[in-house]
Amino acid sequence: MGELLLVESKEEIEAAWSVEKRFRVTEVFLAVLWCTSSAWLSFYFTDCLMSRWLLNYTPQATLVRLLTINSMNAYITSWVLYLSGGSEDPRLLLPAWISIASTLTFLYHLTHPRLAILKETSLSISVFSIASFISMVSLLLQLHLTRENDPPVPLFGIVSVCWEYFKIGVGMLGMVGR
Repeated sequence: MGELLLVESKEEIEAAWSVEKRFRVTEVFLAVLWCTSSAWLSFYFTDCLMSRWLLNYTPQATLVRLLTINSMNAYITSWVLYLSGGSEDPRLLLPAWISIASTLTFLYHLTHPRLAILKETSLSISVFSIASFISMVSLLLQLHLTRENDPPVPLFGIVSVCWEYFKIGVGMLGMVGR
C-alpha cells in the first residue's frame, strides 16, 4: 500500500506538497465528511423510525427493533466498505462512504412520508439532491478516469467472475435449445 499521508524526513515536510499528496489529503477529508454525513443520516433515519415505533409498540419492542436496525446498518456498512476496497486502501473510502450516504438518503425518503414538509421545500430539496448527486458522480468518474494506478476493487472482480459464469451458462443454454 505504501506511504499515503505520512512523510519520511524533514525535507519532505518543508517541501511543497505534490499533486498526488494534495489529492490524497482532499480525498481523505471528503471521505471523513461523507462518513460524518452517513452517521447523521443514520441517526436521523433510526430516530424517525423509533418515534414511529414508540407510537405503535411497547418500549421493549422498540428497543429490540432499534438494536436490530442498528446492527443491520453496521453489518451492511462494513460489507460496503469491504466490497468497495475501502478497508484495504484509503483511496477507495470516498466512493464507499458516498454510496453509503446515498443509500441512507434513499431509504429515509422511501420510509418517511413528507407530510410535514411544504411542497415547495420538498421540491427544492429534491432538485438540490439530484444536482448534487449528478455532480458527485461526474466528479468521481473524472477522478477515477484520471488515475493511472488504481488499486483493484473486490466488487469489480466479483462482478467480472459472475459475468463470466453467466456467459458460460447462457452459452450452455443455447446449446441445449438447439
